[in-house]
Amino acid sequence: MIRNLLAKGMLAGILLFGGSGAQAGTVVTESDGACRLSNGRVEAVFRCEGAFDIEKLVLNGHSVLDPGTNATPWILWYKGPQGENPELKPEHAVYQGAEIRRDEGAATLVFTWQLTLDYSSKTYPVRMYVTLCDDEELLRWSLEADLPEGWMVTDLHFPRLEIRRPADGRILTTEGWGVEKPLDITTFEARYPSHASAMQFLIVYNADGAFYYGTEDRRGCGKTYSARCSHETVLLSDAIPASAGWIDGGTFRLPWSSVVGFAPEGWADAVVRWYRPFTYTTEWGSKTLAERNIPQWCYDADAWVRAKFAQEDTYDAVRRAAKFFGEGLGVHWYFWHNHPYDTHYPDYLPAKPAFAPMVRGAQELGARVTPYINGRLWDPAADSYRRDRGYDASCRKPDGSLYTEIYPTSKVLNTVTCPSTEIWHRKIIGLVDSLQHGIGVDGIYIDQIAAAAPEPCWNPDHGHPVGGGDFWYDGYRRLIGKIRAEHLLPGRILTSEENSECYIDLFDMLLVVNTPHAPQSCIIRPLFPMVYSDRAVTSAFTYTPSEADKMGLGDFRYELTKALLWGSQIGWVDPRPLMSEEAAAEARFMRELMHFRRTLHDVVYGGRFLREVTPAGDNPRIDIPGFGEDATVLASEWCRPDGRHVYIVVNMGDKDRRVTLPGVDKPFVVKGASCRRLDL
Repeated sequence: MIRNLLAKGMLAGILLFGGSGAQAGTVVTESDGACRLSNGRVEAVFRCEGAFDIEKLVLNGHSVLDPGTNATPWILWYKGPQGENPELKPEHAVYQGAEIRRDEGAATLVFTWQLTLDYSSKTYPVRMYVTLCDDEELLRWSLEADLPEGWMVTDLHFPRLEIRRPADGRILTTEGWGVEKPLDITTFEARYPSHASAMQFLIVYNADGAFYYGTEDRRGCGKTYSARCSHETVLLSDAIPASAGWIDGGTFRLPWSSVVGFAPEGWADAVVRWYRPFTYTTEWGSKTLAERNIPQWCYDADAWVRAKFAQEDTYDAVRRAAKFFGEGLGVHWYFWHNHPYDTHYPDYLPAKPAFAPMVRGAQELGARVTPYINGRLWDPAADSYRRDRGYDASCRKPDGSLYTEIYPTSKVLNTVTCPSTEIWHRKIIGLVDSLQHGIGVDGIYIDQIAAAAPEPCWNPDHGHPVGGGDFWYDGYRRLIGKIRAEHLLPGRILTSEENSECYIDLFDMLLVVNTPHAPQSCIIRPLFPMVYSDRAVTSAFTYTPSEADKMGLGDFRYELTKALLWGSQIGWVDPRPLMSEEAAAEARFMRELMHFRRTLHDVVYGGRFLREVTPAGDNPRIDIPGFGEDATVLASEWCRPDGRHVYIVVNMGDKDRRVTLPGVDKPFVVKGASCRRLDL
């Protein structure tokens, strides 16, 4: 049934909005128990009598699904006062069809299902809103549900949309830099915000174009994107731990809308045209680098090494690296603390006795040192867990138990700490103060904040609504905001590992190293720089070889090259093998790229990464261990803040190569193991 709440007197069965002409705005038509939304770019037809289904969905001229596959657009889990815990779907409700609503510039269909949750005279509706704006290419989805007193929604899957599986299709997730995989018969899952899902979208694409499934949540709430692939279809869904704070006046409301669209020009067009503009409307994405107070040395740290242990061989390698690479080398330092790695967190202090003198020695040679701490874990066997009431700060499951994680580096128990608690804020702030004043470091590397996904927290004493929601995002923003405002000394930086977008404005630099890769089956794509190259400082690319005799196989140079081309500060390599005789050629290549990067600051800081380009000409393909085949000479195109375009070109091989690029009049030579910049 379709309930039209607009004025009568219109053409029978047709409602035309947005001005004169056949497609001046969004059109709503009604026929044979179905309703149609259309604006010339999007056409969506829904079954409004009998049972819900999407009979037709055409996005930018591309039909994406078949009738009969979308009867379950939502699943809700409820919790009642007596322990009721039903999983409810549209099949458990009475479908009442659609109501048509019109706002300025848009039309909305409100689909309603009535649920029976008790034996009162009332039923409790679930309402799904599907909105089409007059001038948009995206269809918008949102959800709300009325609840009896004492009930809540604990989890939901929404929106669930089953599309045709494209021939030779592939899926793009926002893990790390971005990952592309073939559409196998499996389920892909990615938890946001975390290294597995740095941004809020999935893309399924082939040569015909890209289907875009995105979420416009401006509060960094936890969610899990999934794509379940069969031989015929791909079911896209978002699993969301709900917050008790999303209930107001007896109605649960999901506080954001999701969007779907189709980009015939391909996945890069979808990312840049739809997701990038959304990020400027967020708290984390609205600031340019120029509007932030990032110390100059952080911009000038064009290369990094990762030192392990406070022992003489490490210190010797750091000193030799600082002399070889010159002033500005960044040093991430691990295993400096009193207890073994991944144990006794957060009881790092006192540091090993040799660490402070080693920091000063590296700094005297022009290096900058940022030691590692963890911003999320508390070891329940640590002395401080009981002494400092760590149990009161721990994130709790609905039954009150702990979230416990065990890492192969230590094989001890670690529990997840709720970032909303003042206990945890005091603990991290104390570490930051001690490392700055007691050790004299140049910054603090706080791991896992931008890497690990939030957990729902059901401790009612933490000052946030129980369940999911934005408390994780808000807690870390308050913590890091307080450190920056009241504790961080001038010239010091804060960094975190990985690149969850909702924290990019809190950290001066983000270390991005955990993106998976495998020849053919798992390819790294530059999704993150396409969106955030003008608003985030990143370092590294992925894990580099840790043994000197393996550094010359090609993957080390490839990783440095990709980092440079995508705007990232290069390196994050163990200085011990790097400074060995066997790796001398690779160290020279890294130094060449480091010094060349210093000529690109006007491009990579505030400029926009546009695309990767493979130069034509004398450019043989080579096999890169762990990555597959690629060209010897690689390039990227950037747009400077003043609008001028620049090519960055790197020759990974030792022989000179004569190549060409689009828009460059003549072929040019890139010397072996070197770089070139071409201003267009």
